[in-house]
Amino acid sequence: MAHPQIINLTPATNTDQQRALDEVRDFALTDMDRGGDERWAYRMLQEPALSEELTKLAEPRTSPAGTVDSVSFQPCKTWHYRTQDRYRVEEWPLSGGTWTYAAVYDGHMDHDCVDYVSTAFGPHLRGLLDASLRSRPSPSALSALVSNLLRQTLEYVDQTMTSDFLALFPRELDAVSRLNPTHVRNLVNDKTTASSSYHKTARAFGGSTALVTLVDPTRSHLWVANVGDCVAVLAEKDRSGKWRGSVVNSIHNGSNPGELARIRAEHPGEPDCVWNNRVLGFLAPTRSLGDVWLKLPAVYAELVFKYMDADWFSPESMQPHVPRIRTPPYLSNTPDVYHYDFSAIAQKPSAPSQRALILCSDGLTDLYDGYTPQEMADEWVQVIGRELDSSSGPNPSRPSKNLAVSLLREAIGGSDTQLVSRNMTVEMEERWMDDTTILVQRLP
Repeated sequence: MAHPQIINLTPATNTDQQRALDEVRDFALTDMDRGGDERWAYRMLQEPALSEELTKLAEPRTSPAGTVDSVSFQPCKTWHYRTQDRYRVEEWPLSGGTWTYAAVYDGHMDHDCVDYVSTAFGPHLRGLLDASLRSRPSPSALSALVSNLLRQTLEYVDQTMTSDFLALFPRELDAVSRLNPTHVRNLVNDKTTASSSYHKTARAFGGSTALVTLVDPTRSHLWVANVGDCVAVLAEKDRSGKWRGSVVNSIHNGSNPGELARIRAEHPGEPDCVWNNRVLGFLAPTRSLGDVWLKLPAVYAELVFKYMDADWFSPESMQPHVPRIRTPPYLSNTPDVYHYDFSAIAQKPSAPSQRALILCSDGLTDLYDGYTPQEMADEWVQVIGRELDSSSGPNPSRPSKNLAVSLLREAIGGSDTQLVSRNMTVEMEERWMDDTTILVQRLP
């Protein structure tokens, strides 16, 4: 008969006990405002550790010209939940001077679509803009010219993803429906090259919103183009010193009654074209780039996309919505484009003395649940205005801060160090907040 092994443990000393207590002293538990019995641990941080952790997670940057501050924030460290936001800030030396391009792209479903959109859009637009400027358009024609280029480029990028995907299959729908399932499975999962059929299928299936801006060399013209539910807010300081904000763009998602009415009008007799304030009950944005399965006949969802083999994809999540696809497309790729001519009002007594433009993905708006768009704009502009006021003038009270960091800090708790700590350090395997990207551009 084997004798049990006996392990003798030395009793903990007072020093050991104190060390153990020190290790958990700064930790607390939270239900993340979900209710119920489940609790998660998080670490309480104090300054300067709190700001250092925010800087590490958000990776703040300022453009070389010093005009655009940016952050992109996703505190969940699980690889599966890594951020699907992308952003670009570029200076383009073109005919007549340097243009500033800034954009926020918010991906969903996968990374393939947003990677393609954020990479392809800028070079295509820059090439078209450069060629157009070399023809020396009249100043009066510039507004419409640039607006059309923005619109054309966004639609072109979306159409390219669709056409690249469709080129993999026969043109006739009947022929697509007769394809051998094994052949389709092998085709859509072929990853042999960077431009393989898998990548063309994945980027067509995934989706991305786009919020893109251009500022001309004189910095007197601003263009904003939007597809989806990112938000642009223009902050302006009036002559009395008061900051005011206005939402620039229409928000293309189920919270916008106009968008829901548009979709219903385009699909009469289809009550499920919008359900639970989502397109076909599935997607929150009502306009997007990609999401091709919601823009093509149902045969592609039924007999092609469902065979993708990817860790981010589950056919079961798509399947309940496929029978509702009757008269596609259900999503639009048409952007709204806005133009501001600051020079036209510069001489007016009421002209703003200072401006800034805030661009963000919907992760920031999610942190203001219950606010109207205008209420959010008012909150954000007050934060930005305080920072700009405190760092301007001949004797600034403190060095200029990264404005995007200031806005992010306010959104995740502001001066409430416990709330900010919780939102950054809670130990959860699942994502507890949406990807949040913010750009703040200083304007004349």
